[in-house]
Amino acid sequence: MAAYKDKVKQDLERWINAGLVAADKREPILATIPDARRVDAATALAWVGGLLLGIAIIAFVAANWGVTPKLVRFAVLVLAFLALAGAGAWAAHKERSTLSNILLMVAALVFAASIGLTGQIFDIVGDPKAASYGAGIAGFALALAGRSTGAAIVGLVFIAFGDFADRQWFAGAESEAPWMLLFAPLAAYLALRWASSPLAHVSALAILYCFGWFAARFEADAAAALFLSIILGAMAAGARWLYQQDRPFAGVFYGWFAWGALALFAIAGYLPWFGDEDSQSANIFHRIVWLAASGGVLALGRYDRHGLVTAVGVLSMIGAICALLADLGLDLLAAAGVFLVCAVAALVGGLALRRKEKTT
Repeated sequence: MAAYKDKVKQDLERWINAGLVAADKREPILATIPDARRVDAATALAWVGGLLLGIAIIAFVAANWGVTPKLVRFAVLVLAFLALAGAGAWAAHKERSTLSNILLMVAALVFAASIGLTGQIFDIVGDPKAASYGAGIAGFALALAGRSTGAAIVGLVFIAFGDFADRQWFAGAESEAPWMLLFAPLAAYLALRWASSPLAHVSALAILYCFGWFAARFEADAAAALFLSIILGAMAAGARWLYQQDRPFAGVFYGWFAWGALALFAIAGYLPWFGDEDSQSANIFHRIVWLAASGGVLALGRYDRHGLVTAVGVLSMIGAICALLADLGLDLLAAAGVFLVCAVAALVGGLALRRKEKTT
């Protein structure tokens, strides 16, 4: 919302200078756009304190008590969870959303701890993967019940723990589908629905993990990596459209998906399809396309005034240049020719865009 208001301010200055809007209308127009809610120091400390409280409860119960009966430890877990969940419901009823969010996040942590600690207390041998999945589902249940982004993040983290338990990371075709394929899109939907920046970042990374799992499932196939890169690029375009519609924190997905699309495209160039010793020209062609795509993302990020997308374009361009120099064997004359062609293409494209802006 803050970025949208800043954009309107710049547009108003241009419209006032052009005589399209009266100068005395500036403040009434800006007053109709609410200021974005910023997390102050007190709120940030409250979140940190809530997280540390959850860890403290877990550590306290997990301690090896020599004089505390098992049933008392179990009762502490149950009462702590019920007290936190009830307090979160009370805070939500009183419309204290931040307090409710923090309390439900701590309740999700306590529930996750109670699964493992209950087995420890009563000497029950359980499945670590099932325990992590159960904690994740509980976190999402608390999130949906109390509109808690903190509980949703806790749930997503434990779903990831369950996916990584008792298996190799990014295993091949023989691996079972991770639960993240279901819960990552759900978390992304909740992030957009509830306008949560932290949940947007975590869910975007979870979606990128799902794409990494798909890429590994095809056993390092270049065509699959290119196809997944195109899909991520389309998702980045969709997130960009939401960003232009001023959907809160859609820009987070726009930036991460752009990064993922370029990363998968770069990886595809080093897989067998391009990696044969007799395909030097194909390798160079891939690096040139990578360089051009990086420049396009950089220009798009500057055009949209999106810092993360701009940074992704810059870093990807640096990587493409280093890869191209390595392929050319540091032949400076050949490198100069390639970069000259790229520079001319960039200048021509920039002049064409500038001319198009002037004519519209």
